Amino acid sequence: MSRSDCGAGIVLDSVGMTFGGDNPVTALRDIDLTIPTGQFLAVVGPSGCGKSTLLRLVSGLLEPTDGTISVHGKTPEEARRDVEFGFVFQDPVLFPWLRALGNVLLPGRILGSRSPTHGPHTEQLARRLLMDVGLDGFEEHYPAEMSGGMQSRVALARALIYRASTLLMDEPFGALDEFTRDRLNLQLLDVWEKARATVIFVTHSIQEAIFLADRVTVLSPRPGRIVRVARVPFPRPRPLDLRFEPEFGSLARELRALLETDTTMGAS
Repeated sequence: MSRSDCGAGIVLDSVGMTFGGDNPVTALRDIDLTIPTGQFLAVVGPSGCGKSTLLRLVSGLLEPTDGTISVHGKTPEEARRDVEFGFVFQDPVLFPWLRALGNVLLPGRILGSRSPTHGPHTEQLARRLLMDVGLDGFEEHYPAEMSGGMQSRVALARALIYRASTLLMDEPFGALDEFTRDRLNLQLLDVWEKARATVIFVTHSIQEAIFLADRVTVLSPRPGRIVRVARVPFPRPRPLDLRFEPEFGSLARELRALLETDTTMGAS
């Protein structure tokens, strides 16, 4: 049985989000989505369609104005309180006065006994995670002494340190060059296989979404609606040259056509 068959990890039922004020803005509308435990889901869509809002709703940082969300049988607020989430953003958000190891250890030190990895072996785990993301030997380097790609790897290791069941990633590699992004895609898949986390990965890159994910969710322009949830048929592990295969290109063109058609309709 594959991880995608292990049950419903995250369920969004008729979820909508409208921001109030004098001129209310509806960011998301009628989102029905089930993400099985351990599945890697990518989310693509035009700028402003509510991709980041979707992550904030799942994490409990925002409360939907319509519908309900369940995270491994809990409300998002309960899941966040129980340290179910790890976050990785486009900006690594590292503390410049802490070395790489210190940045990775910081969440556990903040959470204290609430951290699932609290204990004498936490530093050993942090060092192993840094090694898993290709930073063996850089544990004592400050952020200013590391490249953007290396900082992104520290942020990924930090998100994994307390073994959260759900990893929420908001364009984590969007600011990086193509070659660095490719390397980090491979390392992300490697650590994901070990962590067995449920992943929601927001990206503007259709190719990145297909390469990484089990399924790709396509959102329409604001208000974001689900246009399609496409299953990615390629087995794992996936080599980088998979992107040059005809079947990969065909799926990428199909999803791009959906985006272009819906964007045109939304602008009309």
